[in-house]
Amino acid sequence: MHKECSFRFLLVHTAYLTSSHSVYYSLTLYNTMTQNDLTKKLQTIIDTTENSIERAVAKEALDADDIQHFFSDLLGYGCVSGMISSLIYYVDTHAFFDTHYDHIQEALQEYEANHGEPFKIKGDLKNSLAWFAFEYSAYELASQLELL
Repeated sequence: MHKECSFRFLLVHTAYLTSSHSVYYSLTLYNTMTQNDLTKKLQTIIDTTENSIERAVAKEALDADDIQHFFSDLLGYGCVSGMISSLIYYVDTHAFFDTHYDHIQEALQEYEANHGEPFKIKGDLKNSLAWFAFEYSAYELASQLELL
């Protein structure tokens, strides 16, 4: 689907569910917002939120060389790609799940309400839901940053 978002953006966006039942978004982002603008907005999120998934996404994005490519790659390939170093091993994804349980449940309910069907978990529950929530929050944050 091609969508004119404003005079600054053209978005090619496809959402799909993979065989591992993770939500992935294929994006082509065209945005004239500078890396510096994005950095400032992400730093504000980090400075004003505590212990949220959005804050975790913002921190990972700031560690990337190119923030727009970070979001494009994450939403295109997901956490399963290994690009989120803090969510590779089960011990880490389980700790993330335990820490963010309430936020994960909210995101899951919102996702299921919007899609009209339950999220199907394949494999390890905590790992799947940690990845889902991180990717879902990344999508929401990319939208807030006007990358979508």
